[in-house]
Amino acid sequence: MQCEQQVTAEPVVADVKKEEQHDTPIKPEEQTTVLLQQEQPMLIPPESTISTITTFEEIQKQLKSTLDHIEQRNMVSGFQTLSKATAAVVEHCEQLGLTSDDHPYNAIDREQFWAGLNNCWLYALAQRQEPSSDTERLTDQHLYNLRDMVVTWADKLERYGLVDYEMGWWEADILAAIDGILAMNYAAAQAAAQTVVAQAAAALFGDEVNL
Repeated sequence: MQCEQQVTAEPVVADVKKEEQHDTPIKPEEQTTVLLQQEQPMLIPPESTISTITTFEEIQKQLKSTLDHIEQRNMVSGFQTLSKATAAVVEHCEQLGLTSDDHPYNAIDREQFWAGLNNCWLYALAQRQEPSSDTERLTDQHLYNLRDMVVTWADKLERYGLVDYEMGWWEADILAAIDGILAMNYAAAQAAAQTVVAQAAAALFGDEVNL
C-alpha cells in the first residue's frame, strides 16, 4: 500500500512544480544569464575522462592535441584538452612514477616530462591571436576557472614536493601568466570605456570637452 501511495503522489508533485514555474516567469535579464551560463563551455574535466588517461603516451597525445587546437586558434578547446591531461597527471602521478626515484623512468625523463607539460601551459597562455570563433574565445570567467584549477592541482602535488621546482608543477609561473592576461583584459576594458565616454561627451558638447 505504501508503494501505491508514493506512485500516485509523484504526478501531483510534478504538477505543483509546473504550476510554480508557470506562476513565476523568468525575467529577461535572468533568461540572458541562464543562456550565457549554458553556452559558456566548462573547462573542468569530468572524472570519467581523467580515469581513461593513465599512461605517458596518452598524456603526450593530449598535449599534442592541445597544441593543434591552439595553432587552429581554438582556445577553449585547447585549454579543455590541456586541463584534462593535467588533471590526469595529478590524479595518477604515483602510478606514473612522478613521485619517486624508484621507478623505471629515470630522472631525466621525468624532468623532461614536467618541462613539456608546464611549457605547454605557458605557450598556450602566451598566444594573443583572435580565436577562431566567439565560442572559442577565452573569457575572464574561463581564466578564473583555470586559475582555481592550477591552485587545486598544486595543493594536491604539494605533499610530494612537486610544486615550483624544475621537476614538478610550475604553479607560480602559470598563475603569473594567467594574472597577466586578466590584467591586460582589465586595462583594455577600461580604455574602451574611456573611449566611449569621450565619444559621448564630444557628441554632446563638441570639441570643448577634453577627457
